[in-house]
Amino acid sequence: MDGKVTKPTIETVLERMTGMEERINQRMDGVEERINQRMDGVEERLGVRLDRIEGVANTTRGEMLDLRADFRELRTQLREHFPALR
Repeated sequence: MDGKVTKPTIETVLERMTGMEERINQRMDGVEERINQRMDGVEERLGVRLDRIEGVANTTRGEMLDLRADFRELRTQLREHFPALR
């Protein structure tokens, strides 16, 4: 090297850094958008599943209440037919 190599000026370095920052920000924005889209899909599917679980739980609770009522009715009928059970 014979000394004719030029060094970039501070303005050139700052311009390059600014350009790199813009590219990084664009990439990060793209990544963030893709993550948000995935999260929206997950949240939607999760909401649907939770609604279904809640429906099953409500149905099960209703069936349990019906079963308890049937059991009480059966117990009353047994006591009527078998006085010794009182």
